[in-house]
Parts: sequence; C-alpha cells; structure tokens
Amino acid sequence: MIALFMSIIMAAPGSALKTGGLPPMLLNPDTVVTETSGGLPSNLGSVMDNVVNLPGAVFGLGVIDLDSGERLTRNERRRFYMDTPDIVAAAYSVSRHNSGEFRLDSLVRHNTQIWMMFRDGQQGSRERLLAAIIHCGNMEPLQAWLSAGYPNTEFNGVARDWEGAPESDPNYTNVSDCLDFIEIVSDNLDITAVRRMTSSPPLSVELEALLGTSNVVYGWTSGRGDTRCINLIISRPDGARYGITVLANDLCCAPKADMGFSLIWNAL
Repeated sequence: MIALFMSIIMAAPGSALKTGGLPPMLLNPDTVVTETSGGLPSNLGSVMDNVVNLPGAVFGLGVIDLDSGERLTRNERRRFYMDTPDIVAAAYSVSRHNSGEFRLDSLVRHNTQIWMMFRDGQQGSRERLLAAIIHCGNMEPLQAWLSAGYPNTEFNGVARDWEGAPESDPNYTNVSDCLDFIEIVSDNLDITAVRRMTSSPPLSVELEALLGTSNVVYGWTSGRGDTRCINLIISRPDGARYGITVLANDLCCAPKADMGFSLIWNAL
C-alpha cells in the first residue's frame, strides 16, 4: 500500500476526488452503529510519528476511539489553514440544534431543510455551505460559539469559486478542536438529519479503495492548492469506531495527505 501511494505521489501532482454519486461504504444513513471497541493499538504512536516526519507536508494528526474516548495526537495545538471549514459548520449546527436555537430539519424553502444545505456543503458546494450559515443566524453566533469553546479555530467565511467573489479572511483550526468537533457529531448520529448531512464524504479514489465497502463512513474532506483536511468518523464491521483527523499544509501534492491517512488507518 505504501509503495502504491508513493508511486502515485511521484507520478501525478494531485489526486482525483469522486464527487458524483455515493461511495460504496455508505450503507444506509438511517442505520445507527452501536457496537463498542477496545481502545487504540499500542503501535499507533510510532506510526503517527512516521507520518509527521514524511517530507513534503506539515501534518497535524489525531485519532480518537469514539467508545473509550482515548485520544492520540501529533502537533495537536498547531493551527492549520482550512480551505473550507465544513467540519466547523457541521459541529456548530449540531450543537445549536441540541440547544434548541434552530432545528436541522427546519424548512428554509419548499422541500429544502437546513441539514440538506449543510449536506451540499459537505459534498463541496461552497455557496450552499455559506447559505446554510446565513440561515442559521449568519457569522456572529457561530464566531461567538467558537470564542466560548474553541478559540483556536477561526471561521471567517467561505471562499467562493466564481470570478469576482468577495474575499474573506483565512480560516484556521487545530487537531484538538477537530477531534472535539468529530465527537460532537458522532455523539449525535442517532439523529437522522445528522447522519444524512455527514454521510458519504467525497473521498479520493485512493481513500475510497482503502476504506472499501464494509466500513460506514461519515465526515468531511476539503482542500485546494497546498492544503488538505480529512476528518472522518469510521465504524468498522467489528464494532470499532474511530475519529481520524489529518490536517496538512504546505503539501507537495494531495496524495501525500491521503498517504498519511492510509498509514494511520492500516495501524488501527
């Protein structure tokens, strides 16, 4: 597997994302996985050290056993640039749903609920992600939520792709916050809207092959230029449930981040 990723890195400047259709690991967003797992493996730390030392990227790494709460991180407090802060928006929306500030199944227009807009954002639509934030009170309450609990994460806007689109200040996060965001979502996967808006994240061809058809995957992937963020919640057939964060800046090529994720996953 390592040789395969290295050949991809040497041969191509980037890695294609499959954004059309549903990856095969989506079994049913209405299915809740309830089995429990037994903690993180003893060799995981050395594997994560190897990933951090890979040339051609600056990595922040985190793994959490979602049943025991055990965490292992590297570069936990370092701030990383996010091209699209989709995981932040998802965690915020789930938290505010639970507080009663707004409901994810509320209609914003005919046949469109709030969770659907966050789902479109998770699938790569920057316009819909921004529209979802606007429907949830715009930027001020989101930034207040971050300031109160996650001051190392900055959500300043969503960069749009069309020519002449207004610019926003950059967005930043760290591994510690991303694992917290993963836990917020994971703890609420019993809510149908939460499962539906986080299921079937757009994965590279390599990660889709790695995770196969037997794992249930929720989460977010984003990146552009020399940055990539991978934040996934994965339930294995044996009942183990993990949250994995790979934050990468200064990338030589997109497959380097996927390679880091692959090394971690194969150690679990």
